[in-house]
Amino acid sequence: MNTEMLETHSRLNRYCKLMSQLTLIPIFCIGIGMISPLLFYFFDIHNIGLNSGGYSFFITHSMGDGNADIDISKLSLWQAVSATLIDTIIIAILAYGFVQLRLLFLSYSKADYFSVRSANYCYAFGKALVIWEVLQLLSEPLLSFILTFNNHFPDRYISISFESSDLILLFPSISIMIIGQILKKACQIAEENKQFI
Repeated sequence: MNTEMLETHSRLNRYCKLMSQLTLIPIFCIGIGMISPLLFYFFDIHNIGLNSGGYSFFITHSMGDGNADIDISKLSLWQAVSATLIDTIIIAILAYGFVQLRLLFLSYSKADYFSVRSANYCYAFGKALVIWEVLQLLSEPLLSFILTFNNHFPDRYISISFESSDLILLFPSISIMIIGQILKKACQIAEENKQFI
């Protein structure tokens, strides 16, 4: 290996190590966000200092037209527990995805570029993003039904939405997942070829 390639290799390893450290920031923020549904549904605390507008529990702020607003303090125990569990699971899946991304960068920082383990981290990150996005789409009607269950019949409703931003997030997430599978297959083929040499 010539000096220029060694420098490039070393620089890439340093960037990956830096990225693995920077990935701790969203993991920490998402970890704090995991207590937000509990605070929101049980104590009516709307903001703990982090902008968590993307989490599905903030759906309750936009529900209703004024007459059908949801009063968090009037939710029954089963409603608060159900909504908290749904939102916490969704947030936990996102946290898991970022942990997999951090492990991928750590693996790359050790020059482990073409291995089944690194490919699995890439696949797991993409898969977590896909599951997170799909669960957010599915949880909106479920949460709207649970949270408006106490309302009088005309004020009960199921909210369903699909925006272009959902599609924009799904496409790269599925792409990352497929790239992870392709890298895994390539690594397996390379290992098989080594055995015949």
